[in-house]
Amino acid sequence: MPSIYYQKLRIAIYSNDHPPPHAHVLGPDWEIKIHLTNPPTLLSIMGNPKKYEVRKSLLGVSLNIDTLKNFWFQYHVA
Repeated sequence: MPSIYYQKLRIAIYSNDHPPPHAHVLGPDWEIKIHLTNPPTLLSIMGNPKKYEVRKSLLGVSLNIDTLKNFWFQYHVA
């Protein structure tokens, strides 16, 4: 599973995941799923991240959107 790190947050693309193209941001006891659109949008939140962690997650995905889209389409070819 390809991953990048942004300010200690792990942003991952699961290789056998489902559409739409999205990334998973993994915190210590939470997970945020973010749609790889421009700008990125929240799909779901599991657990209880703090508001600043949600903002940081969206920013991390936004700053790395091209890399994350490349990862997604490497593993999810139609």
